[in-house]
Amino acid sequence: MIDIVVLVACTLCGYVIGKYFEKQIRIKSAFFFDVNKYLSLFEVNIDGRQLEIDEFNKEFAENCSAAFLEYLGSGKTKCRLSTIEKKELKLLFDSFEAVSSQELKKQISFQRYFFTEQNNRYSEQASKASIYPKLGILLGVMVGIVLI
Repeated sequence: MIDIVVLVACTLCGYVIGKYFEKQIRIKSAFFFDVNKYLSLFEVNIDGRQLEIDEFNKEFAENCSAAFLEYLGSGKTKCRLSTIEKKELKLLFDSFEAVSSQELKKQISFQRYFFTEQNNRYSEQASKASIYPKLGILLGVMVGIVLI
């Protein structure tokens, strides 16, 4: 009887760990999707609407993911970013203090390449993220069998 309990407990633990990894990948994917959307809309704002940054951020915050909303508000994220990603984000938001709108557009278009690549990478990972709970169950069963 204890063998069955150990096997079920290991399986459930594996499933929970897999769900955790799936959630982290999906949060990161949504974050970089919102960064790209933010850049696109900010370029439109520079050309046409010309809202101030605080007003633009407040308007954008109504329709973005929780991770990007937290970054806009406090500069911290729910997802773990690499050192390069953190550096590029900081550089992006520091560049908003540019002297002219043309200079700002150049900086945004320059950094858009990096964030587009990140978005493509994480959206591809997010499409495959549903495999993690399944792998977690499999790993849990294997550990449970070893412990029996």
